[in-house]
Amino acid sequence: MKFSWWTFALQVVNFLILVWLLRRFLFRPVSAIVARRKEEIGRTLADASAERQKAADLRAELETERAGIEAERQKAIEEQRERLGAERSKMLEETRSQAAEILNQARQRIEEERASAGEELFARTIQLAGVLAERLLRDLALPSIEKPFLARVVDYLDRLPEQERAGLVSQLGGNDLLVTTAHVLGPDEESEWRIQLQKRITNGGTIKFRADPGLIAGAEITFPHAVLRFNWRDGLVAAGKEIHRNEHSG
Repeated sequence: MKFSWWTFALQVVNFLILVWLLRRFLFRPVSAIVARRKEEIGRTLADASAERQKAADLRAELETERAGIEAERQKAIEEQRERLGAERSKMLEETRSQAAEILNQARQRIEEERASAGEELFARTIQLAGVLAERLLRDLALPSIEKPFLARVVDYLDRLPEQERAGLVSQLGGNDLLVTTAHVLGPDEESEWRIQLQKRITNGGTIKFRADPGLIAGAEITFPHAVLRFNWRDGLVAAGKEIHRNEHSG
């Protein structure tokens, strides 16, 4: 077989033309397509990465909001719990206060009722003592029960300071001196009372006598602005007040 340089040269030229044609009409479009594809893929990857970042940011934001919501919820729960606790404490305190007030009112009412009952019983006791004393005096039927009281009146006036006695005398000034006894005085008794009183306080003034069984026993010497009491009724009342005062102070 004979080698032909012309044939070889033509083949080389054909090959170069083929390479040029492939490069111009195949490789360049394919390269452009590949480059565009790479660019699209890169842009897609960038977009996907951006979306992932957005998703991550959104997830982080949601987590933050969720944590904030949970914190707010816990805070609201604590505030509600504290408010309910405060209201409960306030209600308990008001209930205790009302109960204490009701108890104090009940105790006060009981004390008042007991005091009222005690005072009523005490008054009835004093009244009964007066009735019994009066009945006893009547049963004794003494000829002159007022005479010992005259002695008390005289002793009192004798012991009275001169200035005070002068004050009693000055009250009369033409007015009558009234002597009230529990029982009606006989003429002799009345005369004795008048003599003893005139010696000490009336200087000859007028003395009137009257009887008041309510005194039980004893007498009252009545001046215009003063009364001297020497009788069992006032004695029983004074004793009752003293007993009542001692009872309450004890």
